Amino acid sequence: MKFPHIIRQNLKTIGRFVMQKPMIFIPDFLITYYCTQKCLQCSIPSMASKNHAFMAFDDYQKIIDKLDEHGTQIIVISGGEPMLHPELPEFIRYAANKHFSRIHLLTTLYGSEQLIKRTVDAVLDTGISLSISFDGLGSVADDIRGAKDVSDRVKESIQYVKSEMKRRNKYVHCGVSVVLSQLNIHQTKEIIEYLEEVGWITDLDVYRWQSQSQQDTERLKFKNIDELREALEIAKRSRIVFTPSWLLDQLPGFLEGNFKKYCPYLALPTFGTKVFIQPDGAVKTCQGDVFGNILNQSINELFSSSAWTQQIEEKKKCTGCVNTLYTRSKYFFPTSAKELRSAWEQVWNG
Repeated sequence: MKFPHIIRQNLKTIGRFVMQKPMIFIPDFLITYYCTQKCLQCSIPSMASKNHAFMAFDDYQKIIDKLDEHGTQIIVISGGEPMLHPELPEFIRYAANKHFSRIHLLTTLYGSEQLIKRTVDAVLDTGISLSISFDGLGSVADDIRGAKDVSDRVKESIQYVKSEMKRRNKYVHCGVSVVLSQLNIHQTKEIIEYLEEVGWITDLDVYRWQSQSQQDTERLKFKNIDELREALEIAKRSRIVFTPSWLLDQLPGFLEGNFKKYCPYLALPTFGTKVFIQPDGAVKTCQGDVFGNILNQSINELFSSSAWTQQIEEKKKCTGCVNTLYTRSKYFFPTSAKELRSAWEQVWNG
């Protein structure tokens, strides 16, 4: 039975939270660097020829077992494009048979019919959640994502997922991520209207050229922050945009250099220590070098290493960011009674 194990998982998490110790709460598995697209802002596919292209299933099993014992709550499987991994269904099923609260697949849903079908079958068979990227319509999407007929093919994949859920009478959580940039900001209303028709919860972010995790692409940089503010107001009025208004309101200020630094790695180490596990087991955070390898180190060793201490020192010196993935954790997991009260006020006031 999973229930006793889940209780033990939660007790481990509570213990670390009380002691303000870091843990791998929501790791992101990059199971391959290969991708079906070549997005302007992404450097991951360029790593495929220089590093391990695919995570070995045996290595994946070892890591999953470690995380299961550690008390990890949520597993995110991503890439590159995880659909390209020849053993993706086995990866999904192995994690789904453990004791995690949630398994999530992050994919483009852009690929051959065979890849799409195989992936959707594994998702629905196991009941894990799924999210995709949708950054534009027509030639705009092709330009941003470096592929052909992107929006039309992804729309077909979305309809396939919806039809399969209806046919099987089995529904899983599906979401969409939209990254606004200078190239697609004029399509904001159209993109959101389409996603409202789809009905999937949408997370909105912006291209941040200040971030070390994204390529510096001049064409993506916003030329008019007021235009961005207008686009964000459209998003705030949408019933399917999940990103809270208070967070969307911070994005223009961040791009203008006017924001208050909040780093979950420093303020919320138990829930906010987001790590990215590379195909060879190397572990990274939002920026900086690899600080260890989970295949040949225990998780305690990772967080007690000099490399980890150096990463924390770098985060103290960092000017900060406003990231819809990281910053939201401040309100999901408040660090004090004052923050808890503030969070409830945000929810209560809409």
